[in-house]
Amino acid sequence: MHNVWIVDDEPFILDGLASLVDWPSLKLVLAGQAENGVDALEQIEQHNIHIDILITDIAMPEMNGLELLRVLKSRNPELKCIILSGYNEFDYIRQGMQLGIENYLLKPIHFEELTQTLINAVEKLNRAKIDRLDQDQRELLKDNILYRWVTGRIGKEQWKLRSDFLQLRLNVPSMTTVIIKPAAEDAVTFLGQARHIRRMAATFLEESGCAFLLFQNIDDHLVLVLDADCRSFHDDFYNLHDQLGQFAELLGQTLHLRPIMAVGSVETDFERVPISYQNALLALEYELLFPHEKLLDFERVTASTGPQDSALSDSEGRLRLPSTPDDQALHQQIDDCFAAFSHIESITPAMLRHAVVELIIQMKKWLNDCDSSHPVFQTYHDVMSQISTAPTLEQLKELVHAMGAEVSQVLSLRMEKSPVIRQVLEYVHRCYMNDFSLKTLGQSYRIHPVYLGQLFQKETHQSFSDYVNRFRIEKAMDLMKTTTLKTQDIAKAVGYWDTAHFYKHFKKVIGVAPAQYRKLL
Repeated sequence: MHNVWIVDDEPFILDGLASLVDWPSLKLVLAGQAENGVDALEQIEQHNIHIDILITDIAMPEMNGLELLRVLKSRNPELKCIILSGYNEFDYIRQGMQLGIENYLLKPIHFEELTQTLINAVEKLNRAKIDRLDQDQRELLKDNILYRWVTGRIGKEQWKLRSDFLQLRLNVPSMTTVIIKPAAEDAVTFLGQARHIRRMAATFLEESGCAFLLFQNIDDHLVLVLDADCRSFHDDFYNLHDQLGQFAELLGQTLHLRPIMAVGSVETDFERVPISYQNALLALEYELLFPHEKLLDFERVTASTGPQDSALSDSEGRLRLPSTPDDQALHQQIDDCFAAFSHIESITPAMLRHAVVELIIQMKKWLNDCDSSHPVFQTYHDVMSQISTAPTLEQLKELVHAMGAEVSQVLSLRMEKSPVIRQVLEYVHRCYMNDFSLKTLGQSYRIHPVYLGQLFQKETHQSFSDYVNRFRIEKAMDLMKTTTLKTQDIAKAVGYWDTAHFYKHFKKVIGVAPAQYRKLL
């Protein structure tokens, strides 16, 4: 939010602008008003207020608008100013232009023109903030926004504002998403070279003439959003898979890395790119089934799990989401699936492992709204890593039952909580980096914030603020383990805009300061 100050010696102008302009919708705060320049300076200095936008009349007693603008500009060169006047005087306009005013509006004020001028001023202020960031900070900002968008963690209005401002859109007929991750043995090298790999990808795509966006997700995998039908400078269509293969060869030759690439679905509407991203993630899940494949295409890997390959084509080999928190039904379904597998005469070990992977993925899909740090996902990764080496049908069944036990526990806990608390918890897990409170959530879910706080305490056995702070601190710990971000950047990434506030809660939750914790890693 940016601060606005209005200065005019006509009271009805002050009152009219204060009441008619919807300041919050423009991301502005009306910080104050004054009837002349001297009063304005005194109030601003007394309260030590940072002014971003000045709306001022020119002809005023004691200090005119241009004199006030010169003083404030000397203190804040990025100050934006809108001049108001009852006279179309060229000399005033010329002086104002020299001082860098945004617009010179004649009274009576044209409301739509004023609103558009304010919108333009806000955009320039935001752009100046971006320009002050170094390359790494800009990338972190874009990564955060793009990842929140493709995972459904940012509202449509917020996304539109940020994507338009940061130019995070592709104007092409069709697009797809590609996730690039390292092979297991290359994970450490890949992470250490992440910045270099990102630059290589950007250079490679720019030279190919392909429209793209790229960012890193929370797992430090490189994500590309590409023109699915990229046309070269010579009007020849590129084959997407060939292009990705060439980039993989480049990584192999220069960094000795063997990346795994997962390609999502092709979408014809940019707003559907999150669907392509989710499908790329799904394609990545099939890595275990295709250990020698370095390019996993969503359309191909999902089509390959048809009747000829998968025991799950039989309706008896599918799991169904339990309707009650009782896990007995789920475990019975698992036993039924394996009984069905054992009666298929033509089933091979490869087909059996394939079927087990699909069962595990199926259960994981039920929990897609869980945060990725949830314990059930550790079980998921442990189980998936053991499927390829489990020697017997019985051991494979035990792995599926282990996953089923974790899933049943999560489903049981969900059933025990009231719908509103489940929604609040899901919101906190998705949007922990945003600014919210019991009051704002109470308004969203149409419940009094005091009652919501009491209900939250009763069902989670901790206060709302303690839960949110602990969740944010756990996210901060993950970033400390997996990134080299500065502490203040991590604080902002998890929702603390006041670094001192972050330090206080980190020490309260963990017992040591952030710097000490990092030394222990």
